[in-house]
Parts: sequence; structure tokens; C-alpha cells
Amino acid sequence: MADETGAGDTRTAPRPVRTAIVLGAGGTVGIAYHAGVVKALADAGLDPAAADLVVGTSAGSIVGSILRVGHDLDDVWALAHADENPFMDDQPFFRPDVVFSQAWRTPVGLARRLVGSAYVLQRSVVRWPVVNPPRPVQRFYRAGLGSVTEQRAEFANWAGEEWPEDHLALCSFDIVTGRRVVLGPPSPNRPALPDAMRAASAVPMLYPPVRLGRRLLIDGAMSSSTNVDVAVEAGAELIIVAAPQAFEPDDPPSLHLRASKELFHRRLECELRAAERAGVRTLVIRPGADEAKVHGLNLLRGDGHGEVADLSRARTDEVLRSAEGRRFARSWRAANRAAERRRSPGAARPSRSLRAGR
Repeated sequence: MADETGAGDTRTAPRPVRTAIVLGAGGTVGIAYHAGVVKALADAGLDPAAADLVVGTSAGSIVGSILRVGHDLDDVWALAHADENPFMDDQPFFRPDVVFSQAWRTPVGLARRLVGSAYVLQRSVVRWPVVNPPRPVQRFYRAGLGSVTEQRAEFANWAGEEWPEDHLALCSFDIVTGRRVVLGPPSPNRPALPDAMRAASAVPMLYPPVRLGRRLLIDGAMSSSTNVDVAVEAGAELIIVAAPQAFEPDDPPSLHLRASKELFHRRLECELRAAERAGVRTLVIRPGADEAKVHGLNLLRGDGHGEVADLSRARTDEVLRSAEGRRFARSWRAANRAAERRRSPGAARPSRSLRAGR
């Protein structure tokens, strides 16, 4: 799918791109899944924060942003595993009012939001009608059943307002043009980081689109749950892909769970074949049957994240112990050492603690 690059062009990275981590979609379950993956990678000496590029879609955009601004990886793991919130006492990590807070007060308000949300959903799938409704009509029929006020504040708590210096690409989808929009490198109309995180994770029907100029941006998973090609086009030679919405081909889930993942899985396979043709090496981490059963169909639930993180950590360990994983790890470490030598002395990344707050 074609990109719009006015919000940031992935081909102009702050430094040469050789290594990349791609974090895919998956709701709150996907956030916990990524916490297990990055913990296992760090324990194996493949520092995820040292990657030249982080690509995030939906849940991956949230974890990727937290990772990129320099938070301690052990804190990310502990928070997902303990289900505790670092900013509010006696609250879970995934607070219900952040995941979903009712945006209407009356039946008429609900009806208006249902109409607006249905329009966004159909524009996400088919570009019809071609002409967009006038702004007053769009404002009257507001899309999104949930309020995002608490969500934006939480994203700002987790990642701050400013974009990190290291290369971060967040994938969203513009329902006006039907094209993917990659938010990343500096540009005149780049939104604040929490707004970009919202744009990359605005699930149709559930959350309202994020307006950026003439664009209406929603969850990047409408284009692809992974968007591996963003890293390939940026020049990455080694890519680690964490894809909670796909499944392991040699260990597929039960039929109903496989049906919910099939389209995402096929899209990922196409992206991996394209990466191989481009001479790019990939290491893919995706759930097997047991993990998919634990994930279930409700990917936005507020509990059970510790088990998800444990299983994804174990799956990542298993992948890294394979012959292919060991070869990939050696190449990754060599690339990171070369990148460190290119950096000037004293340019080490600061580590921030989520528990310290802001």
C-alpha cells in the first residue's frame, strides 16, 4: 500500500539504519506480548533500545514509544507482569478508563457516534463515498464510542510529549486517502508523540480518528498489523519482528482463533517474502497455539497480562536458541557493536524509570 510521507519520511533516518525492531498490533494483550519479547531480547544481549529503527503499529506504537524514549526495560517487563500502574496508586497498568471510557451521555449522543463510527469503519475498508462529508457534518456525527482524554494523558505519562532523537516510525492509516501514513522523522506537521501514538492505535468504531491537517488517521493495522516494509524501505538489513496478531505456521491455533488472525498472518507472510527478496534477514516471533489460546479473542481486556508476557518471553527464548536464531543474534550483536563505534564518546542512551514518574 502506498505511503503518505508528509508526516515523516522513513527514508531519511537520523543515522544509517542497519538494525530494526518491528512491533505489531494486538491491543492490551499485544502490549504485554511485546513486554515479554523485549525482555527476552535484552536478557540474550540483543538490546532492543540499540536498534537503529523501531517501527510500531497499534499496540506496538505504544511499546515502541516507551522503549525509544529510554525507559528501563526491566520496568516495562515488571509493569506488564504485575499489572500495576506507576502513576496512580492502587490502579492496574491498563486502567479501564484508559482502554475504554464511554464518550456519550444520551441515546441521541450514542446514535450520532454510531453513525460517525460506521462511516469511519466503512472508509477503512472501502473508499466510498469518494467525497468526504462537510466538517460540520463530521463534527455532528462524531466517530468513536470511547473518549480518549484519559488515554492521551496516559500516553503522555508513559512517553512524554517530545519525540526521541533515535529513529521511531509509528504507522497509521488515513481514511481520507486510503493510504498508510508513517509518523516519524521531523516535519512541519508532525504531531506531539502522544497524539501520534493515538493515531497509530485508534481502533475504528472504538476510538475517534486523529485529525492531522486534512488527514483523518486511525489504527495502522488497517494497512498491516506489522508494516515490516517500513523497515525494509528504510534500509534495514536485520529486522526482528514481533507479531502477536499472526501465528506460528508450524503450530497454528484452533480454527476460531486462526480465523481472527488469518488476514494479518497472510499479510505478514507477504511482507517477509518481500524482505527476503530484498536481501533482508528477519527473525520473526509470533504466538503458537498455546499462546493464542491465552490471548483469546478479547485483545483489549484488562487482566491476564502477566501470563501473556511470560509466554512470549519463553517463545522468544525458544526462537533465539534455534540455529537460525543464534546466527541472527551474532549478526545483530556485530551490527550493534559497529554502531556503537560510530557514535561519539559520551553519547550513551540515558535510562529512565517508569516508576519515577515525570
